[in-house]
Amino acid sequence: MLENPGNGSAGGPPEWQAPPQMIGGHVEGPVVIGRSDGVVVVARQVLAHPGGLEIDVEAHARGSSPDPGGPPPGSVDFTGRAQPRFRLRLADGTEVVQDDEAGLRDGRGHAMIVSGYEAAWGGPQDGEDVRLTLWISPLPPPGPLALSCAWPERGLRDAVLPLDGAAVRAAALRARPFWPEG
Repeated sequence: MLENPGNGSAGGPPEWQAPPQMIGGHVEGPVVIGRSDGVVVVARQVLAHPGGLEIDVEAHARGSSPDPGGPPPGSVDFTGRAQPRFRLRLADGTEVVQDDEAGLRDGRGHAMIVSGYEAAWGGPQDGEDVRLTLWISPLPPPGPLALSCAWPERGLRDAVLPLDGAAVRAAALRARPFWPEG
């Protein structure tokens, strides 16, 4: 059984909001999602769980931002700095957008939540380093998937990592709880 509509761990956040307490099945990684002059975005690992897909990402930029126009609304972190933005295109053409939870809350579809985040910037090369964990819930259906990343303020537009939805679902069957029942 792949779908688990209940909450994650007892007393933990609902499964649409964060990965459950378990070891996910390995799908992919590490793999470069995109690269441009002064920017690289890497999926460190893509893990599947019965209730969703967990993607650990790191992005590194060096030099000052080439786009002085400022970040678009909704693409900044709590410091006001522009961050990489992610989307997942499902096999049926549906797009799941980072931090848009509306689909799950109203029962219409998937959500992509940032469930972990850290960032650092500055130094002699005016660099920026971002690590984040994306949680997509529920588990995507079989078929081709495309994770796209854009960080236009740093010169990266529409980098794509193709994923196989069937491989994702097979990896979810290999997920195991941290602690055995009992």
